[in-house]
Amino acid sequence: MRKRINRPQSTRRVNTRDDFELCYLRHQYIRRSTYNPTVKDMKPYFHITAMCAQKTFFMYRPLFLLIGLEKEDISNIARMHLVSFLGLFSLEKMPSKYTEFVEHFKEVQECKPQKVDILDKNQANFTLFLKQRMEDLVRICRQKVKNIKGFTADGFYYYYGPKAPPKRLFDLVRNYEKLGFRKLDSAVYKSIKKRAGVFDNSIFMVGDNYYIAVPIPKKSLTIDDLNGAGMNPRDTLHNMDPEAVYFTLEDDKMWEKRQEDFNGKPLNNKTNILKNFIQRHKGDNSFREEVKTARKLLRELENESTI
Repeated sequence: MRKRINRPQSTRRVNTRDDFELCYLRHQYIRRSTYNPTVKDMKPYFHITAMCAQKTFFMYRPLFLLIGLEKEDISNIARMHLVSFLGLFSLEKMPSKYTEFVEHFKEVQECKPQKVDILDKNQANFTLFLKQRMEDLVRICRQKVKNIKGFTADGFYYYYGPKAPPKRLFDLVRNYEKLGFRKLDSAVYKSIKKRAGVFDNSIFMVGDNYYIAVPIPKKSLTIDDLNGAGMNPRDTLHNMDPEAVYFTLEDDKMWEKRQEDFNGKPLNNKTNILKNFIQRHKGDNSFREEVKTARKLLRELENESTI
């Protein structure tokens, strides 16, 4: 039994500067939906949310990491869109679309659709819906990066205009209007570049216009840039205080001693130690890299034993 809920309504226009989460969640969809679907309702769609979220995250990973979104965050966003879909856009929530689907199904299959047929259609519709929402998420995240960093996520400004470009392309950043150029969105620039058959960021012409990608100069980080970022700027020997240097060196000595003891053991003992370590930690994500290293060492030792 679904529990009906009342979500607060808002007529205020949101923006990525102050309402980033409301933008990518399509807050009006969430607010228009009058109930939360149960886990049983959502379960048949979880494989779609997982697949779409994973593909989106790994395709735009650098962009998401710039604003602090991890893979789990993208998965949760996808599930929130599932709530909107089941509450507003499933066939059961749109009587006219439901009737249209039933009539078309009866014409083609010469029988009424079963529950599994309705579910298949809803899953297909949700896949298209979620792809659109993930495209929205990427667009909104790019806008957020502009708000945070003051420049585009891919490290270029894009311009076009009929005049020959200046010798110093960076002059366009401050004076592009005076130089007779206009700004261009990165997606539009890349689309035009693809149609023109250009595969790098060199200047090219389409029709009477020059198209120019101006690289944004990189700034070296300082200790002040790390303030408030949850990072310790004194994490290197050069910046550590004497006490931290002492304990770091002591840890290094202990590690070197353990490594020396391990290297001095017989081959069988080494392989047993590695096997026990892998068996003990193979299901623990916090030891994932260590387990990979242990497996690599184990393969090397097993190869040595066969020589």
